[in-house]
Parts: sequence; C-alpha cells; structure tokens
Amino acid sequence: MLTRQISLKRGASVRAANISNDHEIQEALDELGIPHPKTTIVLVGGAGGIGFLDKLPMKKAVGIVAQLAEEARAVVLDGGTQAGIMTEIGAQRKKNKFTFPLVGVVFDALLMKEEPASILDPNHTHFILIPGDDWGDESAWISKIATVVAGERNSITVLVNGGNISRSDVEYSLMAKRPTFVMRGTGRLADEITLTGNVFAVDVSQKPDAILNILKIKL
Repeated sequence: MLTRQISLKRGASVRAANISNDHEIQEALDELGIPHPKTTIVLVGGAGGIGFLDKLPMKKAVGIVAQLAEEARAVVLDGGTQAGIMTEIGAQRKKNKFTFPLVGVVFDALLMKEEPASILDPNHTHFILIPGDDWGDESAWISKIATVVAGERNSITVLVNGGNISRSDVEYSLMAKRPTFVMRGTGRLADEITLTGNVFAVDVSQKPDAILNILKIKL
C-alpha cells in the first residue's frame, strides 16, 4: 500500500492511499486517519447525463444527504470525481462548513491518464485509489470499503439520479445487506429502479426535514 499527498484545484492538498487488495482497506483507513468504525453513508448516482430539469431536485437530495452526514457524524463515500452528485456533495460540505469525512474511491488507472487536479473533486477530504481500468470498476470497492468503515455501526446507500453504473452500485450494496434509499424525483435510474425488500423509495418533493427523518430510520 502507498500513501501520498495529491495536489488539487484551488490549492487543496488531500491524502490518498493506493490499495491493491481487500486486506489493505483497514490499513488505508488507519494511515489516512479516516475514523472507523463509524456510521457510513454511500452516495451513488448521477455523474454525467443529469438533465436540466433534474439538477434542482438532485441538489436538494444531495444537500439532505450532507445534512444527514453532519448530524449523524457519518463518513460519506462516493466516486470522488468532479461530476454530478460528487461535485455537489463536496460543494455542500464546503458551503455549510460541515466536518464529516468525505472519501472518494477512484480507480487508479484514471490518474495515470489525467492530472488529479483535472479529475478529482477538491472538496473531498480523502481518496482511496483502487485497482481498475474503467468506469464502474469502483462499484464493488466502494461497497467493500463502506463495510469496513462501518464495522458494527449502521450504514445506508442513497441513490440520486444515476445510470447503468449506479445500478451496479445498488446491487453491491444489496449484496452487502446495506439498506438503499432511492430518491424518487431526481431522474433516470432513481425514478425507474424496481423496489425490493431492502430498497426504499423517498419522494424528493417532500420537505427536507421529512426526508431526513426517513433516512435516519436506518442510521
């Protein structure tokens, strides 16, 4: 395992760990100072492809997730790039001066193709770089890392918008027996996905406090 500082936009410098197997997850959390065991929120969904009419509900949904993370003192994990919901939760964290750890999980080959500052969101607090060559390779790793971060604490997945990769994200969460909340009204997959026993629909048109209370049930 390798740890290093990564220079990002606006002068941000963030610690990152490269891992190559499951056994290094625990070591990476220790080296990066990511608190664990800790209540954990996995945020998945739209990166590119969020329609104009879906942007406002997406921002509302992600803002509620950020508020929930702060109130629950949770660790949030996502894909960590400068796109969609990942940019939005970083912006929400910064704007509101929240303190929850925000961990991006990114396949390391991406940083061999592009400069980190051009691809990683500078408002994330930590990055874990995992093996992989293409978008979607991070899905299984996000779920595995979330399981280790949570330990005996509770964890949930929240789907906002999303496409084909997000479907894999949800499947991995369900395999880990992690409750998944689908933010209906944010577009695409979140409005289309079939509900199962451990997938719960949340109407994003409800008042923020009502949505917060629904999400808190599993945390």
